Amino acid sequence: MRRSSLSLLLLALFAFPLQRGYSQITVDQHDGTTDFTARGIPANVAGWVHNGWKVDRQGGGIGSGIRGWTSIIQDQNCATLSPFQLAIFGGNADPVTGLPGAPRGWGQPNTWPDISNVIAATPVFVGPTGPSAPCAWIFQTSFATPIDTSLMGDLFTSVWLPSAIGWVSDGLSSHISTAAPLPGSASREYPVQSADPATQLEIATEFGLCWLNGGPLGTPPGSNLVPTPPRYWLNRLRYDHSSRAGVRDTTGGFGPLFGASSPRNFGMASSYPDAVNRSGQPAATPRADELIWSDEHVAGFGSGGTGIGQVLLATRLLRTTAGGLFPIPGEGLLELDPTDPLFLFGSYVPGLTAPIATRTGPTFYEPLVPLAQQPGIGALLHRNQVDLFAQVLRLDLVAGTASLGSLDAHSFRR
Repeated sequence: MRRSSLSLLLLALFAFPLQRGYSQITVDQHDGTTDFTARGIPANVAGWVHNGWKVDRQGGGIGSGIRGWTSIIQDQNCATLSPFQLAIFGGNADPVTGLPGAPRGWGQPNTWPDISNVIAATPVFVGPTGPSAPCAWIFQTSFATPIDTSLMGDLFTSVWLPSAIGWVSDGLSSHISTAAPLPGSASREYPVQSADPATQLEIATEFGLCWLNGGPLGTPPGSNLVPTPPRYWLNRLRYDHSSRAGVRDTTGGFGPLFGASSPRNFGMASSYPDAVNRSGQPAATPRADELIWSDEHVAGFGSGGTGIGQVLLATRLLRTTAGGLFPIPGEGLLELDPTDPLFLFGSYVPGLTAPIATRTGPTFYEPLVPLAQQPGIGALLHRNQVDLFAQVLRLDLVAGTASLGSLDAHSFRR
Protein backbone atom coordinates (compact mmCIF):
# COMPACT_ATOMS: atom_id res chain seq x y z
CA MET A 1 0.00 0.00 0.00
CA ARG A 2 1.36 3.41 -0.92
CA ARG A 3 1.69 6.37 1.43
CA SER A 4 -1.35 8.10 -0.09
CA SER A 5 -3.51 5.04 0.58
CA LEU A 6 -2.44 4.93 4.22
CA SER A 7 -3.21 8.62 4.58
CA LEU A 8 -6.74 7.86 3.43
CA LEU A 9 -6.96 5.15 6.06
CA LEU A 10 -5.97 7.62 8.77
CA LEU A 11 -8.49 10.17 7.56
CA ALA A 12 -11.14 7.47 7.56
CA LEU A 13 -10.32 6.59 11.15
CA PHE A 14 -11.27 10.04 12.36
CA ALA A 15 -14.24 10.47 10.01
CA PHE A 16 -16.16 7.19 10.29
CA PRO A 17 -18.53 6.33 13.13
CA LEU A 18 -16.94 3.65 15.27
CA GLN A 19 -18.51 0.27 15.72
CA ARG A 20 -18.88 -1.26 19.21
CA GLY A 21 -18.68 -4.98 19.81
CA TYR A 22 -20.74 -7.19 22.05
CA SER A 23 -18.62 -10.23 22.88
CA GLN A 24 -15.18 -10.29 24.46
CA ILE A 25 -11.58 -11.06 23.55
CA THR A 26 -9.17 -12.49 26.09
CA VAL A 27 -5.62 -11.17 26.26
CA ASP A 28 -2.99 -13.37 27.89
CA GLN A 29 0.61 -12.73 28.85
CA HIS A 30 1.74 -16.30 28.35
CA ASP A 31 1.87 -18.86 25.57
CA GLY A 32 -0.76 -21.09 27.14
CA THR A 33 1.49 -23.46 29.06
CA THR A 34 0.89 -24.45 32.70
CA ASP A 35 4.14 -25.33 34.42
CA PHE A 36 2.98 -25.68 38.03
CA THR A 37 0.80 -24.08 40.68
CA ALA A 38 2.23 -21.71 43.29
CA ARG A 39 1.21 -19.17 45.91
CA GLY A 40 3.78 -16.50 45.11
CA ILE A 41 4.05 -15.78 48.86
CA PRO A 42 5.24 -17.93 51.78
CA ALA A 43 2.82 -20.42 53.31
CA ASN A 44 2.68 -18.51 56.63
CA VAL A 45 1.88 -15.18 54.98
CA ALA A 46 -1.48 -13.76 53.92
CA GLY A 47 -1.23 -11.12 51.26
CA TRP A 48 -1.94 -9.77 47.81
CA VAL A 49 -0.12 -11.29 44.84
CA HIS A 50 0.04 -9.18 41.69
CA ASN A 51 0.66 -9.58 37.97
CA GLY A 52 1.65 -6.41 36.13
CA TRP A 53 0.06 -5.34 32.85
CA LYS A 54 2.52 -2.70 31.70
CA VAL A 55 0.80 -0.12 29.57
CA ASP A 56 4.02 0.75 27.73
CA ARG A 57 4.36 -2.89 26.67
CA GLN A 58 0.78 -3.87 25.91
CA GLY A 59 -2.67 -2.75 26.83
CA GLY A 60 -2.83 1.01 26.34
CA GLY A 61 -5.14 2.64 23.87
CA ILE A 62 -8.04 0.27 24.35
CA GLY A 63 -10.65 2.92 24.90
CA SER A 64 -13.43 0.37 24.70
CA GLY A 65 -12.12 -0.75 28.04
CA ILE A 66 -11.86 -3.87 30.11
CA ARG A 67 -14.96 -6.06 29.99
CA GLY A 68 -13.69 -8.22 32.83
CA TRP A 69 -10.92 -10.58 33.81
CA THR A 70 -10.36 -14.28 34.40
CA SER A 71 -8.44 -15.91 37.26
CA ILE A 72 -7.48 -19.53 37.88
CA ILE A 73 -7.42 -20.53 41.56
CA GLN A 74 -6.40 -23.96 42.80
CA ASP A 75 -7.31 -25.39 46.21
CA GLN A 76 -5.14 -28.28 47.43
CA ASN A 77 -8.06 -29.58 49.49
CA CYS A 78 -11.35 -28.81 47.81
CA ALA A 79 -13.35 -29.96 50.86
CA THR A 80 -12.13 -27.05 52.99
CA LEU A 81 -13.38 -23.47 52.83
CA SER A 82 -10.67 -20.94 51.94
CA PRO A 83 -11.51 -17.23 51.55
CA PHE A 84 -9.89 -15.08 48.88
CA GLN A 85 -10.45 -11.85 46.95
CA LEU A 86 -9.80 -10.75 43.36
CA ALA A 87 -9.02 -7.21 42.22
CA ILE A 88 -7.47 -4.95 39.62
CA PHE A 89 -5.22 -2.20 40.97
CA GLY A 90 -3.43 0.78 39.49
CA GLY A 91 0.26 1.49 39.96
CA ASN A 92 2.58 4.07 41.53
CA ALA A 93 3.17 2.49 44.92
CA ASP A 94 6.59 3.08 46.42
CA PRO A 95 8.72 -0.02 45.72
CA VAL A 96 10.38 0.21 49.15
CA THR A 97 7.45 0.88 51.47
CA GLY A 98 4.65 -0.58 49.38
CA LEU A 99 2.60 2.51 50.19
CA PRO A 100 1.27 5.06 47.68
CA GLY A 101 4.13 7.11 46.30
CA ALA A 102 4.64 9.97 43.90
CA PRO A 103 3.47 9.14 40.37
CA ARG A 104 6.40 7.98 38.25
CA GLY A 105 4.85 9.08 35.00
CA TRP A 106 3.26 7.06 32.24
CA GLY A 107 5.37 4.34 30.68
CA GLN A 108 8.11 4.43 33.29
CA PRO A 109 9.59 1.11 34.45
CA ASN A 110 9.53 -0.07 38.06
CA THR A 111 5.91 0.86 38.70
CA TRP A 112 4.33 -1.17 41.47
CA PRO A 113 0.78 -2.09 42.49
CA ASP A 114 -0.97 0.33 44.81
CA ILE A 115 -3.85 -1.29 46.72
CA SER A 116 -5.27 2.12 47.54
CA ASN A 117 -5.81 2.62 43.79
CA VAL A 118 -8.69 0.17 43.29
CA ILE A 119 -9.86 -0.16 39.69
CA ALA A 120 -12.21 -3.08 40.39
CA ALA A 121 -12.62 -5.69 43.12
CA THR A 122 -14.79 -8.59 44.19
CA PRO A 123 -15.95 -9.17 47.77
CA VAL A 124 -14.05 -11.68 49.88
CA PHE A 125 -15.61 -15.05 49.04
CA VAL A 126 -14.95 -18.79 49.08
CA GLY A 127 -14.91 -21.07 46.08
CA PRO A 128 -17.04 -24.15 45.52
CA THR A 129 -16.34 -27.22 47.62
CA GLY A 130 -15.82 -30.78 46.49
CA PRO A 131 -13.96 -33.96 47.37
CA SER A 132 -10.95 -33.90 49.68
CA ALA A 133 -8.51 -33.56 46.80
CA PRO A 134 -6.90 -30.79 44.73
CA CYS A 135 -9.26 -28.87 42.46
CA ALA A 136 -8.97 -25.78 40.28
CA TRP A 137 -11.64 -23.26 39.35
CA ILE A 138 -11.77 -20.61 36.65
CA PHE A 139 -13.37 -17.42 37.97
CA GLN A 140 -14.66 -14.94 35.40
CA THR A 141 -15.39 -11.47 36.72
CA SER A 142 -17.44 -9.29 34.37
CA PHE A 143 -18.45 -5.64 34.47
CA ALA A 144 -21.92 -4.33 33.71
CA THR A 145 -20.19 -1.34 32.08
CA PRO A 146 -16.68 -1.64 30.58
CA ILE A 147 -13.92 0.17 32.44
CA ASP A 148 -12.24 2.66 30.11
CA THR A 149 -8.49 2.10 30.40
CA SER A 150 -7.35 4.39 27.59
CA LEU A 151 -6.04 7.10 29.90
CA MET A 152 -4.75 4.82 32.65
CA GLY A 153 -1.23 3.64 33.33
CA ASP A 154 -0.06 0.24 34.54
CA LEU A 155 -2.69 -2.20 35.80
CA PHE A 156 -2.30 -5.20 38.08
CA THR A 157 -4.54 -8.26 38.22
CA SER A 158 -4.31 -9.46 41.81
CA VAL A 159 -5.53 -12.08 44.25
CA TRP A 160 -5.52 -11.99 48.05
CA LEU A 161 -4.50 -15.36 49.47
CA PRO A 162 -4.89 -16.32 53.14
CA SER A 163 -2.01 -17.97 54.96
CA ALA A 164 -1.83 -21.72 54.49
CA ILE A 165 0.28 -23.34 57.21
CA GLY A 166 -0.68 -26.75 55.86
CA TRP A 167 0.61 -26.02 52.39
CA VAL A 168 1.07 -28.04 50.23
CA SER A 169 -1.62 -30.37 51.61
CA ASP A 170 -4.11 -27.53 51.81
CA GLY A 171 -4.27 -23.91 50.71
CA LEU A 172 -4.88 -21.73 47.69
CA SER A 173 -2.57 -21.07 44.77
CA SER A 174 -2.74 -20.17 41.10
CA HIS A 175 -1.49 -21.80 37.94
CA ILE A 176 1.88 -20.50 36.80
CA SER A 177 3.63 -20.10 33.47
CA THR A 178 7.37 -19.68 33.89
CA ALA A 179 10.75 -20.24 32.32
CA ALA A 180 14.16 -19.23 33.59
CA PRO A 181 16.84 -19.95 30.98
CA LEU A 182 20.48 -19.50 31.76
CA PRO A 183 22.49 -16.86 29.84
CA GLY A 184 23.26 -18.20 26.41
CA SER A 185 20.11 -20.31 26.25
CA ALA A 186 16.77 -19.57 24.66
CA SER A 187 13.25 -19.99 25.95
CA ARG A 188 10.09 -19.71 23.92
CA GLU A 189 8.18 -18.23 26.83
CA TYR A 190 10.49 -15.86 28.69
CA PRO A 191 12.74 -13.12 27.28
CA VAL A 192 16.29 -14.12 26.45
CA GLN A 193 18.65 -13.78 29.39
CA SER A 194 21.08 -10.88 29.13
CA ALA A 195 24.53 -10.39 30.57
CA ASP A 196 23.69 -6.72 31.09
CA PRO A 197 22.41 -6.08 34.66
CA ALA A 198 20.37 -3.05 33.59
CA THR A 199 18.53 -5.10 30.99
CA GLN A 200 17.81 -7.89 33.44
CA LEU A 201 16.53 -5.38 36.01
CA GLU A 202 14.15 -3.90 33.45
CA ILE A 203 12.79 -7.30 32.46
CA ALA A 204 12.45 -8.33 36.11
CA THR A 205 10.34 -5.27 36.92
CA GLU A 206 8.24 -5.46 33.76
CA PHE A 207 7.36 -9.12 34.18
CA GLY A 208 6.71 -11.56 36.98
CA LEU A 209 4.84 -11.64 40.26
CA CYS A 210 5.17 -9.36 43.22
CA TRP A 211 3.32 -9.47 46.51
CA LEU A 212 2.17 -6.98 49.09
CA ASN A 213 1.77 -8.17 52.69
CA GLY A 214 -1.69 -6.74 53.26
CA GLY A 215 -5.20 -7.99 53.93
CA PRO A 216 -8.44 -7.68 51.98
CA LEU A 217 -9.54 -4.28 50.76
CA GLY A 218 -10.50 -2.00 53.61
CA THR A 219 -7.69 -3.18 55.86
CA PRO A 220 -4.35 -1.38 56.24
CA PRO A 221 -1.92 -2.06 53.39
CA GLY A 222 1.27 -3.98 53.97
CA SER A 223 4.78 -2.67 54.01
CA ASN A 224 6.80 -4.45 51.36
CA LEU A 225 6.78 -5.44 47.72
CA VAL A 226 8.93 -8.37 46.66
CA PRO A 227 9.36 -9.29 42.98
CA THR A 228 9.56 -12.97 42.10
CA PRO A 229 10.24 -13.10 38.36
CA PRO A 230 9.98 -14.81 36.02
CA ARG A 231 6.50 -16.12 36.83
CA TYR A 232 3.04 -15.32 35.56
CA TRP A 233 -0.41 -16.28 36.78
CA LEU A 234 -2.45 -17.73 33.96
CA ASN A 235 -4.89 -14.83 34.20
CA ARG A 236 -6.57 -12.95 31.38
CA LEU A 237 -8.06 -9.54 30.70
CA ARG A 238 -11.10 -9.30 28.42
CA TYR A 239 -11.58 -6.50 25.90
CA ASP A 240 -13.67 -5.52 22.89
CA HIS A 241 -10.70 -4.95 20.62
CA SER A 242 -7.08 -5.84 21.07
CA SER A 243 -3.98 -6.18 18.96
CA ARG A 244 -0.97 -8.06 20.25
CA ALA A 245 2.74 -7.94 19.52
CA GLY A 246 4.30 -11.35 18.99
CA VAL A 247 7.22 -13.12 17.40
CA ARG A 248 7.60 -15.94 14.93
CA ASP A 249 10.63 -18.18 15.01
CA THR A 250 12.24 -18.09 11.58
CA THR A 251 14.30 -21.25 12.08
CA GLY A 252 11.66 -23.70 13.31
CA GLY A 253 13.41 -23.96 16.65
CA PHE A 254 10.30 -23.20 18.71
CA GLY A 255 8.80 -26.56 17.89
CA PRO A 256 11.60 -29.07 18.55
CA LEU A 257 13.18 -27.03 21.36
CA PHE A 258 10.13 -25.95 23.32
CA GLY A 259 7.31 -28.25 22.30
CA ALA A 260 5.46 -25.46 20.52
CA SER A 261 2.57 -26.34 18.25
CA SER A 262 3.12 -23.19 16.23
CA PRO A 263 6.08 -20.98 15.34
CA ARG A 264 4.05 -18.00 16.64
CA ASN A 265 4.51 -16.84 20.23
CA PHE A 266 2.50 -14.12 21.95
CA GLY A 267 3.83 -14.85 25.42
CA MET A 268 6.24 -12.88 27.56
CA ALA A 269 9.16 -13.51 25.22
CA SER A 270 7.46 -11.59 22.44
CA SER A 271 8.05 -8.28 24.22
CA TYR A 272 11.82 -8.77 24.13
CA PRO A 273 12.53 -10.56 20.83
CA ASP A 274 15.78 -12.23 19.94
CA ALA A 275 15.85 -10.86 16.42
CA VAL A 276 19.53 -11.53 15.73
CA ASN A 277 20.19 -14.69 17.79
CA ARG A 278 21.59 -12.78 20.72
CA SER A 279 20.95 -15.88 22.79
CA GLY A 280 23.86 -17.54 21.05
CA GLN A 281 22.01 -20.71 20.17
CA PRO A 282 24.03 -23.22 18.16
CA ALA A 283 24.02 -22.79 14.40
CA ALA A 284 21.85 -25.88 14.04
CA THR A 285 19.13 -24.45 16.29
CA PRO A 286 19.46 -20.65 16.31
CA ARG A 287 16.75 -18.42 17.66
CA ALA A 288 15.85 -15.55 15.37
CA ASP A 289 12.46 -14.04 16.18
CA GLU A 290 10.54 -12.26 13.45
CA LEU A 291 8.14 -9.52 14.53
CA ILE A 292 4.46 -10.29 13.98
CA TRP A 293 1.12 -8.91 15.16
CA SER A 294 -2.29 -10.39 15.86
CA ASP A 295 -5.48 -8.35 15.80
CA GLU A 296 -9.06 -9.15 16.70
CA HIS A 297 -12.26 -7.16 17.06
CA VAL A 298 -15.38 -8.65 18.59
CA ALA A 299 -17.79 -6.85 16.25
CA GLY A 300 -16.05 -8.28 13.22
CA PHE A 301 -15.13 -6.20 10.22
CA GLY A 302 -16.10 -7.11 6.68
CA SER A 303 -14.35 -10.31 5.65
CA GLY A 304 -15.55 -10.42 2.05
CA GLY A 305 -12.89 -8.06 0.78
CA THR A 306 -14.43 -5.05 2.52
CA GLY A 307 -12.28 -5.13 5.66
CA ILE A 308 -8.63 -4.17 5.83
CA GLY A 309 -6.06 -3.85 8.59
CA GLN A 310 -2.83 -1.87 8.75
CA VAL A 311 0.00 -2.09 11.30
CA LEU A 312 1.20 1.42 12.18
CA LEU A 313 4.73 1.74 13.59
CA ALA A 314 6.66 4.34 15.59
CA THR A 315 9.56 4.66 18.00
CA ARG A 316 7.93 7.57 19.84
CA LEU A 317 4.66 7.96 21.74
CA LEU A 318 2.43 11.01 22.09
CA ARG A 319 2.28 10.64 25.87
CA THR A 320 6.01 10.80 26.36
CA THR A 321 7.13 13.10 23.55
CA ALA A 322 4.38 15.62 22.95
CA GLY A 323 2.61 15.14 26.26
CA GLY A 324 -0.68 14.89 24.44
CA LEU A 325 -3.29 12.26 23.68
CA PHE A 326 -5.68 11.67 20.84
CA PRO A 327 -8.61 9.76 22.38
CA ILE A 328 -11.48 8.44 20.32
CA PRO A 329 -14.22 8.31 22.96
CA GLY A 330 -15.24 4.81 23.90
CA GLU A 331 -13.22 3.01 21.24
CA GLY A 332 -9.55 3.83 20.96
CA LEU A 333 -6.61 6.10 21.57
CA LEU A 334 -3.93 7.10 19.12
CA GLU A 335 -0.74 6.41 21.08
CA LEU A 336 1.86 6.68 18.31
CA ASP A 337 3.56 9.92 17.43
CA PRO A 338 2.43 10.55 13.82
CA THR A 339 5.52 12.68 13.17
CA ASP A 340 7.82 9.71 13.84
CA PRO A 341 9.66 8.70 10.63
CA LEU A 342 8.45 5.11 11.01
CA PHE A 343 4.78 6.02 11.41
CA LEU A 344 3.98 5.34 7.76
CA PHE A 345 6.71 2.77 7.26
CA GLY A 346 4.36 -0.19 7.55
CA SER A 347 2.61 0.82 4.34
CA TYR A 348 5.76 -0.19 2.45
CA VAL A 349 6.20 -3.60 4.12
CA PRO A 350 4.33 -6.47 2.45
CA GLY A 351 2.38 -8.32 5.10
CA LEU A 352 1.75 -5.36 7.42
CA THR A 353 -1.37 -4.50 5.42
CA ALA A 354 -3.82 -7.38 5.07
CA PRO A 355 -7.47 -8.08 4.34
CA ILE A 356 -9.48 -9.17 7.36
CA ALA A 357 -10.05 -12.82 6.63
CA THR A 358 -12.31 -13.88 9.47
CA ARG A 359 -14.93 -12.48 11.80
CA THR A 360 -14.41 -15.12 14.47
CA GLY A 361 -10.65 -15.20 14.97
CA PRO A 362 -7.53 -13.05 14.85
CA THR A 363 -5.97 -11.62 11.74
CA PHE A 364 -2.19 -12.13 11.66
CA TYR A 365 0.23 -9.63 10.19
CA GLU A 366 3.57 -11.18 9.28
CA PRO A 367 6.14 -9.27 7.19
CA LEU A 368 6.92 -11.08 3.96
CA VAL A 369 10.43 -9.70 4.26
CA PRO A 370 11.93 -9.79 7.79
CA LEU A 371 11.89 -6.35 9.40
CA ALA A 372 15.48 -6.93 10.50
CA GLN A 373 16.36 -6.76 6.79
CA GLN A 374 14.16 -3.80 5.89
CA PRO A 375 15.97 -0.57 4.96
CA GLY A 376 15.02 2.13 7.42
CA ILE A 377 14.15 -0.24 10.24
CA GLY A 378 16.69 -3.06 10.18
CA ALA A 379 19.41 -0.86 11.67
CA LEU A 380 17.09 0.03 14.55
CA LEU A 381 16.47 -3.58 15.45
CA HIS A 382 20.17 -4.34 15.55
CA ARG A 383 20.82 -1.54 18.01
CA ASN A 384 20.51 -1.81 21.77
CA GLN A 385 17.85 -0.15 23.93
CA VAL A 386 15.25 0.44 21.21
CA ASP A 387 11.48 0.25 21.59
CA LEU A 388 9.32 -0.32 18.54
CA PHE A 389 5.66 0.52 19.18
CA ALA A 390 2.70 -0.47 17.03
CA GLN A 391 -1.06 -0.11 16.75
CA VAL A 392 -3.37 -1.83 14.29
CA LEU A 393 -5.95 0.22 12.44
CA ARG A 394 -9.00 -1.68 11.18
CA LEU A 395 -11.44 -0.39 8.58
CA ASP A 396 -14.54 -1.74 6.92
CA LEU A 397 -14.42 0.10 3.62
CA VAL A 398 -18.10 -0.60 2.84
CA ALA A 399 -19.78 -0.18 6.22
CA GLY A 400 -17.62 2.86 7.02
CA THR A 401 -16.60 1.62 10.47
CA ALA A 402 -13.15 1.86 12.02
CA SER A 403 -11.33 0.87 15.16
CA LEU A 404 -7.84 1.43 16.54
CA GLY A 405 -6.24 -1.43 18.46
CA SER A 406 -4.18 -1.47 21.60
CA LEU A 407 -0.63 -0.25 21.95
CA ASP A 408 1.91 -3.05 21.52
CA ALA A 409 5.64 -2.97 21.97
CA HIS A 410 8.73 -4.88 20.96
CA SER A 411 11.90 -4.00 22.83
CA PHE A 412 15.41 -4.76 21.68
CA ARG A 413 17.97 -4.95 24.47
CA ARG A 414 21.49 -6.15 25.02
